[in-house]
Amino acid sequence: MPTVKINGVEVEVPEGTNMIEAAAMVGEEIPHYCYHADLTVAGNCRMCLIDVEEGGRGPDIACNMQARDGLAIRTDTEQVKQMRKSVMEMLLKNHPLDCPICDQSGECRLQDYYMDHGQHDSRLADPKVTKRKRMDIGDHIVLDAERCVACTRCVRFGDEVTGTGELRLFQRTDHTEIGMFPGERLNHEYQGNLADICPVGALTNKDFRFEKRVWYLKEANSVCDGCATGCNISVCYQGSEVFRYMPRRNPDVNASWICDSGRMRYKRHAASTRLLAPRVDGSRSSWPDALAAAVERLAGKKIGVVLGTQATLEENHLARRLAEERLAGAMIFVLEGNDPGAEESSDELLIDADKTMNRCGAELVASMSSATAGGEALKSALAASEIEALVVLRDDALGRLGVEAPPLVVFLGDQANSTSKAANVVLPMASHVEQPGTTINRGGRVQLLTRGPLPVGDALPGVEAIDRMAQLSGGSLGSTEEWAVFESLAQSCSALSGMTYGALGGQGLPLSLASSEQPDPAPAPPAK
Repeated sequence: MPTVKINGVEVEVPEGTNMIEAAAMVGEEIPHYCYHADLTVAGNCRMCLIDVEEGGRGPDIACNMQARDGLAIRTDTEQVKQMRKSVMEMLLKNHPLDCPICDQSGECRLQDYYMDHGQHDSRLADPKVTKRKRMDIGDHIVLDAERCVACTRCVRFGDEVTGTGELRLFQRTDHTEIGMFPGERLNHEYQGNLADICPVGALTNKDFRFEKRVWYLKEANSVCDGCATGCNISVCYQGSEVFRYMPRRNPDVNASWICDSGRMRYKRHAASTRLLAPRVDGSRSSWPDALAAAVERLAGKKIGVVLGTQATLEENHLARRLAEERLAGAMIFVLEGNDPGAEESSDELLIDADKTMNRCGAELVASMSSATAGGEALKSALAASEIEALVVLRDDALGRLGVEAPPLVVFLGDQANSTSKAANVVLPMASHVEQPGTTINRGGRVQLLTRGPLPVGDALPGVEAIDRMAQLSGGSLGSTEEWAVFESLAQSCSALSGMTYGALGGQGLPLSLASSEQPDPAPAPPAK
């Protein structure tokens, strides 16, 4: 690996690393607009100009400069400061002064870099060049050409990621603007990413536009529950309200992207389909009464427990233990296919035909039990009255199988469906962004969910709800701290052997990674 020197600090970096990324490794930020880690280098904004001390020519752009032995750069010279200031002056020369009403305010690189590298009086004597504003160019995107800095990130995204190539640069000099040919509109499933990668307020997302100032929002790392890809996301929320999902970069899963249907799933958090309170025989109940009703009615029945393909590893692990240790003779099922009403779409980029978040995890947990079967076996057992009661975890079992409900159904989940509507007892659980946990995506990568907004209504974290059932059925299953449940599962499951909750980090770990190859694990959170 080449060794480079940045502001006098030597660092060894992987082959092919450019100097923007190399500088970040030593804590030095090189400002940039056009560079993006998952797009080709354009080198047109010039904001990343640096001084080359050794191994190259004078001032050069860091985005297109690959690390090589003997290369030494400086990012803090007076010449670099003046270059950055001049670039900022050029970019702001015709930029509209609409920061107070711009939806990008608070996460705009023009604002940030102006404070760090600009702060000068305007020398512009002529009127600003005006361009088209508030153009509806797609189902999810609004274009304000006047704010554009011509970084071409959006152009490269259409050319290199979606292959649709709708956006182009038109005109020249300070009349250059982003636009589309007459009659064209954005027509792909990844439009929201254009707003994400736009460093200014030129491309904004219709759904989030003017909804909330970003400085009021907190963020939590999570995973999209829209399909088996398991795209990494940031959940942006305030209190118990979720305002948007944003893609979180993971080169091994989704790069920096997320599809539009996955992005819109944040609306399920506060949808009319959310289960907000326990119910017994259709009437609102308390948790103690609902749990008591469930346990009493399950006693002596032939029980089937359906593990959730939308449930976390921890929830499924405790549900399996509940079936084996507290519900005598219970059969465990994992159902094939998607819930009714799931969007039937897939592509070669991110969208998977399997619309479940954790099918791999549910099947892995089920494989640890000898009394396990699939959907057809459950359907036959129900038809033959071999199953008198169903305990269903987060899945629409009845809707998937297209069968009538058995005499007793206990549903645990966060979204109403045909199974919850037919259930005798409904136990509301926190959504996947309201609780921590782990999932396994289609590529066999174990990924971590962190707790974001507060659970709505009377919903409880899934592991706590399942353990409360266990307590009334014969005793607690142990700690309900998700990290402790995960490590308990890892100790009994060879595929997870050696993994720890803390070692998963923000990028996750593949199932195939041997424990000896794992990074040093971060300490597990203390039990509360």
